[in-house]
Parts: sequence; structure tokens; C-alpha cells
Amino acid sequence: MANFREQGYISLTQLLQRHAEEFPDDIAMRQKEYGVWQETTWKGYRDKTHAIASGLIELGIQPRDHLGIISENRQEWILTQLGINSAGAVTCGVYPTSPASEVVYLLKSADCKVAFCEDQEQVDKVLQIRDQLPLLEHIVVFDPKGLQGYDASLWMSLDALIELGAETLQKQPDRIPQRLAEQKPDDTALVVFTSGSTGLPKAAMISFENIWAQMALLWDAVPSTAGENVLSYLPLCHVAEQAFSTMNAMARRMVVNFGESLRTIRTDLQEISPQMFFGVPRIWEKMQSELVVLAGRTGKVRRALLLKAMQSASERGKLPPSDWSTNQKLEYNFWRFLVYRPVLGYLGLARCRIAMTAAAPISPGLLALFRGMGVPLVEIWGMTETTGAATMQPVDLRCEGRIGRPITGLEAKVAEDGELLVKGPVVFKGYYKNDDATRETIVDGWLHTGDVAQQHSDQSFTIVDRKKDIIITAGGKNLSPSVIENTMKASPFIKECIIVGDQKKYVVALIQIDYDTVASWAEREDISYTTFKSLAENAQVRELVQQEVDKGNAQLASVEQIKKFHLLTKELDHDDGEVTATMKVRRKKVESQYQDLIEGLYA
Repeated sequence: MANFREQGYISLTQLLQRHAEEFPDDIAMRQKEYGVWQETTWKGYRDKTHAIASGLIELGIQPRDHLGIISENRQEWILTQLGINSAGAVTCGVYPTSPASEVVYLLKSADCKVAFCEDQEQVDKVLQIRDQLPLLEHIVVFDPKGLQGYDASLWMSLDALIELGAETLQKQPDRIPQRLAEQKPDDTALVVFTSGSTGLPKAAMISFENIWAQMALLWDAVPSTAGENVLSYLPLCHVAEQAFSTMNAMARRMVVNFGESLRTIRTDLQEISPQMFFGVPRIWEKMQSELVVLAGRTGKVRRALLLKAMQSASERGKLPPSDWSTNQKLEYNFWRFLVYRPVLGYLGLARCRIAMTAAAPISPGLLALFRGMGVPLVEIWGMTETTGAATMQPVDLRCEGRIGRPITGLEAKVAEDGELLVKGPVVFKGYYKNDDATRETIVDGWLHTGDVAQQHSDQSFTIVDRKKDIIITAGGKNLSPSVIENTMKASPFIKECIIVGDQKKYVVALIQIDYDTVASWAEREDISYTTFKSLAENAQVRELVQQEVDKGNAQLASVEQIKKFHLLTKELDHDDGEVTATMKVRRKKVESQYQDLIEGLYA
């Protein structure tokens, strides 16, 4: 296929139609059901989306109406998304982990007329708040198991909607082409809610043209070919997963795979062994923790070999592979044969040709570990308001900046106050029904990202921190919490680290242990515990974490070092408002909740 950008604008729905006509029998998606991978062709994909669109038109859905989806990742999510768009309407994704109080805010603020629910759990949430949603007309359910006793007038199954749409399409075959013909590049295709880490989530409007620009941008930046596999497991209501599982996969004609649930991701990764893999930093931290746990549960010789191989990778991975010395290359090949190949097979990364991380800062040590094992892990920067990726490290890793350079077609610069500004066709339309926030965010075409950045001589960038998160100590020093936090989170025993120190003489931290790795360590040390709380309160566990904090402090300037810390006795929870649905820490909420403990650290 010719260069995607040179072909000019094409919408997601038009691209699906083209694939269905040119490659009708090629595999577009797989979904695992009862242990078996079920395949859907491009023709089947298109036919189901058009049937959903026709069914929605039959229900009275008009162009530019907003429809919500509350579901974990499954092929019905994408079928429904493209079906909504094919009807000329707008898809609004809601996190399935959101409590009813958050769901009502999101559906109401986006003016959703239909709620697509994954299962009984999500239906129950919507029924609980339905009287607060005056615009909601229909509830459509992907998996109706358990709903037999519910009032049939309150909901319908997706299968029933598809059947209704297919019947009407036979009588009126032109109804979908007519809606598609009315579609304009500037029409809103998606509403993606911001994370809400510093306030209420905002409804960001992303146009079909934004999506085309993101597809073209990823085509230029990410090497992949038709028929290669990608595993869709991060929430599809998040722009990062949309960029890779919907946009890039559609542009490249990749096969999108959906596992049975988030709990089966390890098995799914091993079975699919995707050529391209995207993971937020927590995923890579979890993989590192798994290797530490694996080492702890094997024999002494194997444990020593695995830990030595990981240490070797961490040292070697600090350099691009092209800069490895002859000894380093020999060392890599030795460990690859002995350790890395089986370990990457265990992680499901044996065939991975490019791996990416984004959505939050990642520890340099973590990057080095995977790069040293032969996984080409590159850092990407983007946000909801840039329709996904905006900058990327080159695959050969040769650049000074951690987030690399702007990808083709984008401009970026650092403002006088240090804020990163971005301009280009991926910049979103604005926030739905929030003109004031839109005007504050987009000024003269430049997107004000809220990130403080540093530009290097080779035009690459490093993100310092979120503008709102910068700490100024009592001594007047500006500190980046994320630098300190990520240094600590490089330890496999530390899952979360929240830094406090604004207007204080020194830095303190709230630390959450990684339960799996600390529990494995405790078992090896014959330490008794019953719960997360009892483990975190154990004196020997505190001593272990103190050692890890000391290691991290050794890499930091004196003013950045953590002088005292408190071990949290529970995991930070979305339901308690401590983290967002994407597991970003809500700093103000956490600091407020643990104010007494923090004051105790300064006593």
C-alpha cells in the first residue's frame, strides 16, 4: 500500500468499507470465548457495523447524537463504535470500573441518548441512575446473561439490535451509504473523557480528521505491516488504546485480538505473541515484578542466573544497541540463548518487534532492563487532546530527549514558563459544552499541554513534570515529583510513591508496596502475614523498603532525597477517589486523606 498520508483524508468508516471490499476474507479481529479464538473477517466486521448503524437509525438516532459505551475491551466495543459512527453519531466511552456516581456524571455531561452496557453489572449501574439521565432512551447489552428477570422494556440485546438493523437494511440498502455521504472531516467521531486527576473529567471532542491525522502519524512512526497482531487490553475509552487498537490497526490492517478478560492477559499474550505491544508504565513494572517473583520461586541456580541476566540487561540497556561494544554483544547473545528467549516467551514478547510505553512517566531503569533483554521499548508522549501520540523516541533510540521528537506533521515548542505547546492536525476540536476550558487550552492554534518540558539541541524533548505538580521547597528549590517517584518505583518492591514537600524543608513520601513481590520475598524470608495491612506493617518489610529508598536516594540530588516515608496499609483505590480509572494518582485527594500522617512525618 502507498504511504498512508499521500493517499489523503479517509474516515475510519470509509477505511473499513475499503478493507471489506478489497480484503473481505482476511482476518480483522479475534475474540477468545471459552478458551477458543473466534475470528471475524473484514467483511463480517463491516456487515455487523452497518447492521448496528441501521438498528440505531431504526431506534431514532440522528446524526451527531451522543451514545455511550460502558464495557471492558471486546470486539463488540469496536463494532459498536464504528456502528455508531456509521449512523452519523458520536461514540462516548466510559470506564467499566467507574462507580454509578461517576457514570451518571459522564453520561449526563456528554448528553448520551443510548448506553451500551457490557453485562448485568453495567446494566445495574445505569438502571440505578436512570432517573438522573433524562436524555437516555435505550440500554443495549452485549452479554445479556442474568437479565432474564429484568423488565424487557428497559433493555435490548446487541444481537437483537443487529437483527433489527439487518432486516431494515434489506429493505433500505442505501440508508448507511447516505449517512456516510453526509459525514464531514470535522464531525466529532469520539468523545474521550480526560482522566480527571486534578478535577472533574472533561469531554474531549475528537473529529474524523483528527483520527485520520493520528493514523497517518503512526503510519510514519511505528513500523508494522498488514496481518500482524496486536492485543487489545487497555481500556478502549482511553485515547492511547484507541490510537493503537482502532486507528493504527485500521490503517495498517492489523489483526486486533481480544482476550476473555483482564485476568487472562498473561495467557492471552503468550498465545498471541504480538509483533507490536503497547503498555503503560504500570504494565512494564508488573512484568518486572513477575520476573522478580519468578526468580524467588525457582531453584538457587536458576534464581542466580535470572537475576544476573537482569542485572546485565539493566547495564547494557542504558545504551542504544548500535553502541554496544563487542563484549556487550557477546554477553547479550549468551544471555539471550540461556535466559532472555524463554523469559520473553513467558512474558508473551517473544515476537515483539516494537514495544511502546506512554500515558505516564516511566523509570529509566525499567526502560534499560527491557531494552537490554532485546525488547525495543520506546517512549511516546501524547494526551487525550492530541488524539493519542504526538512525540516518539526514534526506534534506534538516538536522541537526547526521553519522549523524542514531534512526529511528522506536528510542531512543538517550549513556552517562556516552560510549558510544552503543540500544534498540528491531531489537536482535538475542544471540550464538549465547555468553551472556557477550550479557550484556555487552545490559544492561537497551540495546545497548552500542562506539561513542563525541556528541549534539547537535537530538537527532542524531555518532560519534567505536570505544571500543576511542580513542588517548590521552603528553600525555594523547584522539584519534579515524578522524577523522584519514578526513581523509587524502579524498585520491584514499590508500586506507588507519592511525594510531598511543597513549601516544606524536606521531601517525604507515602509508599505503597507491590504486594506480589513483597509477599514472595516475605515467604522466602519465612515472614508471617495474613493481609496487605499486616504485610505493610511488618518491621522487616519496612526495613526492605528503607533499603530500596536508600538506593533511590543515592541517584538523586540531596534536596530531592526522601527523608521520611510512611507505608500505606491499603492499596490506593478508584472507588475511594484516590486514583483515576487509568490509575493516575489524585494527589490532592491522597494528600487530604492522609494529612495527619503527612504532618506526623514533619513533626
